[in-house]
Amino acid sequence: MLPRESMASQEKRLASGTKADAEVKFARARKRAEEAARAQTEVQAESKRVNDNTARLRALRMAKEASDAAAKALEKPKAAKGRKAKAKAKSVPVEKLTAENDG
Repeated sequence: MLPRESMASQEKRLASGTKADAEVKFARARKRAEEAARAQTEVQAESKRVNDNTARLRALRMAKEASDAAAKALEKPKAAKGRKAKAKAKSVPVEKLTAENDG
């Protein structure tokens, strides 16, 4: 068995070690909490930046589409190029066919 004095000193050492360990753990936990809060703030800022940029680009695209639609509405229709379409022969039902309509 250990003498009483050595047990008391050992208890003090353990108690002081426990207190120091607790302080270190607390400091680490506080540092992690601060880093997590900072990271969360950065994530929110990045998300806001992306959303703002998306809204800006959407507005630009919609304005361009509206401008293009207005310009297209003001253009004169272009004449068809190439061959003209042949006139289709008028079809006559079989019941109405007579010697006059043969052709």
